[in-house]
Amino acid sequence: MLLEAATDLFNERGYTASTRDIADRANVSETLMFRYFGSKAGLFHEAMVKPFTEFVDSFVAEHGDGLQEGEDSFAVSLEFIGQLYDLFRSHRGLVATLWSTATYDGSDLADAGLEEEMWQDLDKLVQIGRRAAISRPARNEIATRAIVSMVAGMAVSDRAFESGKVPSRDVVVYELAKIATYGRANISEPVKAVTPVKARTRRSS
Repeated sequence: MLLEAATDLFNERGYTASTRDIADRANVSETLMFRYFGSKAGLFHEAMVKPFTEFVDSFVAEHGDGLQEGEDSFAVSLEFIGQLYDLFRSHRGLVATLWSTATYDGSDLADAGLEEEMWQDLDKLVQIGRRAAISRPARNEIATRAIVSMVAGMAVSDRAFESGKVPSRDVVVYELAKIATYGRANISEPVKAVTPVKARTRRSS
């Protein structure tokens, strides 16, 4: 209950959510919350940072050596972006906190090393992009960071469309995968029935 309440409130308010409000929503005392998680930063780590770290580690274990022979680069991009989009969508407070002044030097998040941990996770994804550059030079550090930033931005920006009508999750993921793989999106091309994306089983070593 505590983690669910923390996730909900961090998503609603970012890191400005108070421990009192989180404890109240979970119907527990702040004392119990601190006993389990030690601090607000510790709670944020378990509710928001840990799921992102686990996703990154799983993807790196699966694709850390780059594309295997016969592997479809678009299918891999679709899988990666779909899972990353869903993660950012369900943990919007992580994006807001990472890109806000709450993580500047001197904050308890910075003191706890959580800001550094989040950026290290992003760097792991960048390393995969660098290894892929052997076969596709455009996928360099800037491109990889841009792709992750685009996915994060699209996951949390419901009002980014001039029409006011937000495309479906599948359309957004598909077009982002096209951009990531081919460097462009073809908005006139219908979205193929390849989503929702499901996590693949890890290859045995």
